[in-house]
Amino acid sequence: MKFRQSMNWLHTWSGLVLCWLLYFMFITGSAGYFDHEIDRWMKPEIPVQQGTFDTRSLLPKAEERLQKVATEADQIYIEFPLSRYPFFALWWHNPKDVSTGIKPGWHSELLDPNTGKTIEFRETGGGELLYRMHYILHYIPKSLGHWITSLGAMLMFLALISGIVIHRRIFKDFFSFRRGNEKRAWRDMHNILGVLPLPFYLMITYSGLMLLMFSTMIAIPVAQYGTGPELRSAYDRFFSEPPLREASGIKASNIPLSTMYNSAKEAMGNDPISFINIHHPGDRDAFVEFGTPSKSGLDTFSPVAFDAHNGKPLASEIQHQHTPTQGFYHTMEHLHEGLFAGPLLRWLYFLSGIMGAGMVATGALLWTRKERSDPMKNNGNDKVLTIIERLNVGVIIGLPIAIAAYFWSNRLLPVGISDRANWEANSLFIVWFITLLQPFLNRNKSLNASWTLQLKIASAAYIFIPVLNFASSDNHLFNAVSHGDWVLAGFDIAMLMFGVCFALASLKVPIQKEQNYSLVTSQGSTSP
Repeated sequence: MKFRQSMNWLHTWSGLVLCWLLYFMFITGSAGYFDHEIDRWMKPEIPVQQGTFDTRSLLPKAEERLQKVATEADQIYIEFPLSRYPFFALWWHNPKDVSTGIKPGWHSELLDPNTGKTIEFRETGGGELLYRMHYILHYIPKSLGHWITSLGAMLMFLALISGIVIHRRIFKDFFSFRRGNEKRAWRDMHNILGVLPLPFYLMITYSGLMLLMFSTMIAIPVAQYGTGPELRSAYDRFFSEPPLREASGIKASNIPLSTMYNSAKEAMGNDPISFINIHHPGDRDAFVEFGTPSKSGLDTFSPVAFDAHNGKPLASEIQHQHTPTQGFYHTMEHLHEGLFAGPLLRWLYFLSGIMGAGMVATGALLWTRKERSDPMKNNGNDKVLTIIERLNVGVIIGLPIAIAAYFWSNRLLPVGISDRANWEANSLFIVWFITLLQPFLNRNKSLNASWTLQLKIASAAYIFIPVLNFASSDNHLFNAVSHGDWVLAGFDIAMLMFGVCFALASLKVPIQKEQNYSLVTSQGSTSP
């Protein structure tokens, strides 16, 4: 077997073995690029954002609330509403101290930036749930999810490399789309979807493997540090940044945050302040960090720090120094998650992820078409092939329907139901299971009928999400647009666009009355 032929075999099977898993990872991972926007929509109790806010004017509201709820905290974190993160959030950490009677750990609240009052919002998984699903899945232990998704990423990486090797005319194929040739149109589409975002695919799979290397390559640090406290200490040194200085244990009053605000703004070039991090509040060695959104690409913007006791700036040369290894890891993290991306680049990330899902989907359909068209190669395994073809419908179209059901459940489930966030996730998987069953329950009709039906359901599910929002919340599309809240309005507009795309796709599926196990063209030729 020649090298190129062996790569063809590797490309086929590395992509086929876990193609449904890769499709799930691409779809949920792409949604994760808009996790804040999804969070905003799934918390309709948060008022419509009326323009921008002066961070300085919000400081007194934050300090007033923290004096009531965070009196024993050893760390406080304040997030301000900026651009795609329109939340005025307070976080505080209470140490373990039985004598205080205060619940230890992290606590959080959202405040109305207009009034400073606490916002009580429904329990929801939000966009964070979809984001986490793409690398830990659901209903299984976190470590197992890491292993499974890492395996998927490794096979994806092999499929990419082998795909580059076997396509001698990779760039010529990129500019080829034989629309009139039904037997080649889907292969051309697979090639286009595989080549156009190829740099993104290589980056996203490699960086994904790097981010999970401490779970999947555990033998390396274990060999160095063992399995005891030394391993935990090594992890803490790598992943955590030590504070600029430790608490002294001596109580002392801290000056108001507004006193340090102007100095922080000046030090950061008058950029908007996005967060304030207070370490050891009420201690003599307390210090405050002011941070701003990064404007320097992959290089994270280091916050500026001040002594909370006297307001003097701390030496910048000792702040946030990273080893080369940490720098590489953080670069991979920023590349993978698009933490540095503005609106246009974030949409490019999202569209590249959707094209990745399309590449996987067309590859799965091409394989079933090839197997169906060659009875000798098929070896009579029609039943197995039929099962795969029907499952393709439920996976490729059923998953988007299930995600739409996740959004619907956010508004239809009772607000006070216990374990509400988990029931939102359960709704997603229940609906997905139904869509997986539907093609098998539709046995007397062609498979095309199942494709058409599910595409129409997906179209209706997404188009009516803005209607659901209008009926269940005051933060509907018209209100959001009138107040200039484009984070909120953008969600409804995106849902309408997705619904229209599914509707157009349903019109492209040919009608076939005779039962057939693969998508067929109007001319009768088989096509995936």
